[in-house]
Amino acid sequence: MTEQDLQAPDVRALSLISAAGRMAIGIGLFAAPELSLRALGFSDVSPSTVAIARVAGIRDFVLGSVTLGALDDRERLLGATVANATADAGDAAAFALATRSGETAAGLRGMAAAIPAALAGIWVARRVG
Repeated sequence: MTEQDLQAPDVRALSLISAAGRMAIGIGLFAAPELSLRALGFSDVSPSTVAIARVAGIRDFVLGSVTLGALDDRERLLGATVANATADAGDAAAFALATRSGETAAGLRGMAAAIPAALAGIWVARRVG
């Protein structure tokens, strides 16, 4: 891949949108976990779920920050993109399991976001790698 390919508008724009969106979600989960959990459709918000939401928020903020910092470095962007796609695939699996445990609304909403995010990450990784 050449430097020009790394700067391709579609790869760069999708990477930037992913990074910024992930950072915003991370801030929301950390700063307002109860509101975020309810917006996702979770029916039971407890101190335990609030703690896990904050953990996920920190993870998303860090992944987004690393992606943002890697926009001009092919190897770093590839690593960040693979990490993001892996986290999103894991999120999709976790949300699928949530539907099986009675959190249908949260599971479906989460999968609706996580599956396209994982696929977009795979697409970017293939273009960057």
